[in-house]
Amino acid sequence: MKYALLGLILVVVIAFYAMSQSNKSDAERLKQAEIAHQQKLEQDKINEERLAAESKQRLLEAEKIKTIKAEQEKIKSEAQAKEYVQKAEAEKAAVIKKAEDGVRARLIDPDSAKFRNQNGNCGEVNAKNKLGGYTGYSRYIYDPKEDHAVVESDASTSIITPDIMNALWSGSCS
Repeated sequence: MKYALLGLILVVVIAFYAMSQSNKSDAERLKQAEIAHQQKLEQDKINEERLAAESKQRLLEAEKIKTIKAEQEKIKSEAQAKEYVQKAEAEKAAVIKKAEDGVRARLIDPDSAKFRNQNGNCGEVNAKNKLGGYTGYSRYIYDPKEDHAVVESDASTSIITPDIMNALWSGSCS
């Protein structure tokens, strides 16, 4: 009996030892599982931060591209506006040149013509008369359709008197 009791105590001690070892290994596995879970959570957090940073970077790049396109469009628009202004100025200069040529054709000394206050087909001209002296600035109106210029004159025999020129001027040059 003594041996049986000793055997029973030995079996109980071995059982408790085995249970203790089992609990230790279970606790160790649980601790490792918690560490693995914590590492997974940290990795997920890092991945979320990385994805958020990449998303923010893509948004910044999209904004930058949008800004660059807007600047390019603005530059293109400014270039077109500048080109339009230059074209309009060139057309205006061509109209004025054509008007000057039309007026010069009607003058006695076309090389002496001096122009001022030119606005399209209207302006003022001063040129030498038959005696070779400048007569003062007179208004003119050039009609490109008829290719004809009308010059104001103070002469009593002139058809285009200052009163007639005032009426023509207000209708054509205002």
